[in-house]
Amino acid sequence: MKLKLMKRFNLFLILFISCLWSMPLCALTVDGLRVEAMKNPDVIDVSVPRFSWILHSDERGTMQTAYRIVITSDVKGTRIVWDSGTVASDQSVGVPANGVKLLPSRRYYWSVTVTDNKGKKAKSKEKAYFETGLMGSGWSGARWIKALDAPHTDTVAGTHPADKYTIEADLTLLNGNAGIVFGAVSGGDYCMWQVNTDLEGDYPVIRRYIYINGKPEISNGPYLQLTKADLMNREHHVKISIDGSRVDTYIDNVLADSYTDKDGRIGKGEIGLRVDNNGIIDETAYFDNLTVTEYDKQGRQTITLNETFDGPSDNFYAADIREVGGNRKCYMHSGKGEKRMMQEPMQGAPMFRKAFILGKKVRQAKLYTTALGVYDVFVNGKRVGHLQADGTVLYEELKPGWTDYRKRVFYSSHDVTHLLDKGGNAIGAVVGSGWWQGYISRGVYGYRAPEFMAKLLVIYTDGTTETIVTDGSWAWSKDGALRYSDIYNGEQYDARKESDWTTARYTADGWHAVEAKSEPQIAVEAFKGPYVQALERLKVPAKTTTIYQGVKNAGADYGMINVINKVDGAAGITLKEGQTAVIDFGQNFAGWVVLSVSGNEGTRLHLRFGEMINDDGTLKRGNDGPGGSLYTANLRSARAELYYTLRGEKGYETYSPSTTFYGFRYCEITATAPVTLVSVVGQPVTSSTIDVGNVTTSSDIVNKLVSNIVWGQRSNLLSVPTDCPQRDERLGWTADTQIFSRTGMYNADTENFYRKWLIDMRDGQTDKGGYPDVAPVVWQFNNSNGAWGDAGIVLPWNLYLMYGDKEMLTEHFASMERYMDFLAAQAGDGYKYQGSGTAFGDWLAFAPTDLRYISVAYYAYDALLMAKMARVLSTRAGDEYAMKAKKYEQLFEAIKTEFQNRYFAQGVPSQQSQTAYLLALKFNLCKDAAQRQDVVERLRRLITENNETLSTGFVGTGIISPTLSEFGLNDKAYNLLLQRRCPSWLYSIDQGATTVWERWNSYTVDKGFGPIEMNSFNHYAYGAVGEWLYRFVAGIETDEQQPGFKHIVLQPTPDTRTTLPSGQERITSARASYTSNYGEIVSEWSAQNGNAATYNVTVPANTTATLYLPAGTSSVIHEGDIAAERAKGVSFKGFYEGKAVYELGSGSYHFKVSNMILRE
Repeated sequence: MKLKLMKRFNLFLILFISCLWSMPLCALTVDGLRVEAMKNPDVIDVSVPRFSWILHSDERGTMQTAYRIVITSDVKGTRIVWDSGTVASDQSVGVPANGVKLLPSRRYYWSVTVTDNKGKKAKSKEKAYFETGLMGSGWSGARWIKALDAPHTDTVAGTHPADKYTIEADLTLLNGNAGIVFGAVSGGDYCMWQVNTDLEGDYPVIRRYIYINGKPEISNGPYLQLTKADLMNREHHVKISIDGSRVDTYIDNVLADSYTDKDGRIGKGEIGLRVDNNGIIDETAYFDNLTVTEYDKQGRQTITLNETFDGPSDNFYAADIREVGGNRKCYMHSGKGEKRMMQEPMQGAPMFRKAFILGKKVRQAKLYTTALGVYDVFVNGKRVGHLQADGTVLYEELKPGWTDYRKRVFYSSHDVTHLLDKGGNAIGAVVGSGWWQGYISRGVYGYRAPEFMAKLLVIYTDGTTETIVTDGSWAWSKDGALRYSDIYNGEQYDARKESDWTTARYTADGWHAVEAKSEPQIAVEAFKGPYVQALERLKVPAKTTTIYQGVKNAGADYGMINVINKVDGAAGITLKEGQTAVIDFGQNFAGWVVLSVSGNEGTRLHLRFGEMINDDGTLKRGNDGPGGSLYTANLRSARAELYYTLRGEKGYETYSPSTTFYGFRYCEITATAPVTLVSVVGQPVTSSTIDVGNVTTSSDIVNKLVSNIVWGQRSNLLSVPTDCPQRDERLGWTADTQIFSRTGMYNADTENFYRKWLIDMRDGQTDKGGYPDVAPVVWQFNNSNGAWGDAGIVLPWNLYLMYGDKEMLTEHFASMERYMDFLAAQAGDGYKYQGSGTAFGDWLAFAPTDLRYISVAYYAYDALLMAKMARVLSTRAGDEYAMKAKKYEQLFEAIKTEFQNRYFAQGVPSQQSQTAYLLALKFNLCKDAAQRQDVVERLRRLITENNETLSTGFVGTGIISPTLSEFGLNDKAYNLLLQRRCPSWLYSIDQGATTVWERWNSYTVDKGFGPIEMNSFNHYAYGAVGEWLYRFVAGIETDEQQPGFKHIVLQPTPDTRTTLPSGQERITSARASYTSNYGEIVSEWSAQNGNAATYNVTVPANTTATLYLPAGTSSVIHEGDIAAERAKGVSFKGFYEGKAVYELGSGSYHFKVSNMILRE
């Protein structure tokens, strides 16, 4: 018996080991489950969601043959809501759940079972779910609420109207003009009365500025009774008396001007001081003894502001206080542009709260929130976020993100079950200005106060429900810790005002009833796109901290900082009053700092942020301060600062902003009293949260370029794709977006990010069909210019290539047709096909290209892409889309013909720049093969004559490298990549760049800083070269016929140059990985002296690939240890233009090429 049992056990053991041995060789698994291209989305509002998954198999040539999706309402999978049944299909991306009936405000679980062509099955094991949003069920009577006394404010400060008040100040005018701002209710609505010396003659005037929505009405008073000579460099007492609509101005107690405003535009608001630089005069002045006195109806007076500037000012944090003749005064100097210093807000950001009682035990609770402004929401004292399975919380930053608020705003959904209690509860929200009403909005939304809306849906354990919504029962206060909030200018936070106002135990004395209303009438939709997040894994530790006090005059205009100490990191540093700490994080990024500090209650820290450090303190090199100090001139009017007032608790206190962001590498800190900087850590904030691609080469400096590109993307994909994250811009410039988009899609999961931005494009489309130059639309940027407006055509095509999403094309197609109709209406100057506007052209190029040439070329490209997209959407011959495709194909040929007549009249191009040649090649605008080859040779010669350097701007740089490789100039592409002279990608790295710059010469060793008008040091457009590194150097390319990497084109392109420019070294290896919607693709090659040596590739399951391996007929090619054509999963197709062509099934392959010199 024992022997039989032993034999059975041995047989079982042999079978068990055999199974274990065989499992890795042929295992099929499925994971990477996504709904609407998101893993476990917290809110979707689509009736027919689309599902995706990824297959894995260790067996080559694995393809899916069938799938079955099951949706359930419980985690155990017993309550089936929808079952697809077994569907014979290889589709594993964007599979629609046709026929499903989903309820609003529910969590659903789902799984998928797949069958492959080997007969194997696999069922997903991960806990996959999705949650529906309101789905049209409504907000249950929820209304927009706002603080009653906060009309028209972009500073989040409330105002108390007074009909009669006076402003007095002692003014010493040193140069030009100076003004006093009053009645300011927003960044675009205020009055500014200026002592002005611009007029010809000997006498100055009072010049009146009344700003409405950012536009000034200007008028002059009579000449003053004192001369300009009497006025300048002497202290004079200025008094402005406002009594209703009448304004009287006195100089030295003599009436100088009387003005009556008949339109009722003058009232009580914030006070400020202002100087400007108009390009001719650098205005400079001293102010002292600034007083505001208000009068009630009985004539009783109250002094509401009394600023002597004798010490650190609580009214004007940014005041530059200087000793003058024994007195301390506020120094105002315009520098490079306008300087408008406003008083600190009298009230803080609006806070909203609601206390309520839950009488039963809660089974589930969902909180839906949105705001006009950026906001945070709290339940019972806890910040609301998304609780993860590991216990951590994922927070959405800068909610609800930026959309075109004229049309729509997004709402967020949170499960707050774990935050609620039986009994007393409270919800609280604080709303900052954000993109809604801060300076960045430029008045496009009307400078309206922040608003908030919420709905809490509670389901009790007994199945009953209760709903709590924003209505008139909510209360508001502005006496909180957040005192000021603006995207450009930063944040002010007074920790002394922190309280437990978001808890049920809080007594809301002094709070007021909100105004509840249903407006504005805009769409409120479930959040789309990735959240803005502050990722822990991206935190940037401080590299060094320099402490200085005062300035040493080293012969420079500004001198050099007087360094006291320099240490590694930024921890445990004592900073005394009068000292300045400059922290270098070693990396430029967008976000904020996490500040831990100890000090006495009421001590105020001032943090400023910048990308560069002044080098030698001289004006001729563009410095704006002493050598070694923070350089901020390129921020233009953005203050980019942070004020933090300590509460002074034992130990230390920690703070980070929540309603703004900064673009910076350096942080400058000063304090009004001694403090200890316990730690200062950089916290990047981004929408580019999931990395999917990576490229490395044998060149360290090229790898550094890749890092700079990635950090530029992280910095500028922040709710919208911005141009730069630091100055008074940060807008969704359309050309930057389309130029960089392929690179962005290779680097990170950006499918939903860019799809959301296409909504912004459509919302900004004009009545005539033109796409805006920036989206969301702000200010005057609603025109449509060549390469800018065309982003509305180019980006959808790029999205389709990378993700294969036809639904996106269908959604956007009508909008694109409107844009094509707009272009058709631009005929003029004797030409039928003019394209869009010509405001920008090849922006910041070293060599000019005719602006109209660029616009016409893009018009042709638009027609070409429209034809392709219509073909994609056509389902049968002769259908509507097929007819449209034919129309656009004919349009392309017509534009091409006129383009030839216009720019190739003599058979050769009239425009002879790198960009002009590139556009003709890239957009297929050459007449025939002979002309195309002529343009190629002209381009080769032009690059050679330019000493192997770029001369392109935004437009040309975006296409130069792929076009060179596509048309046989791979040697030139490598020469340009590895060039280190200016202009080049690597020149900035040699100057210390950690992100891509706006200009090729933003900073040069010989000349210093470039013009501040356009001088961002974190501007990702030139990083478009990353696309070429993926597509050509490493060789991972899409197939237009089977997009989204369902079929992969592998075209590794080694550095096979016969001659290397001086100082360059050959790239001997490259590796790229990219996680597509089907799984990870890996392409890796190594070469010796320009000869191809090895090539390794991974093709995901359920995909195929065509490999173009550099080799010739005399080459010996192995895959593993056998001849490549005999390897499993490999099918040899022949040789083509110096390449051995193979079809590959899924799997990993290892090729070796010998006996072939791959030199051009």
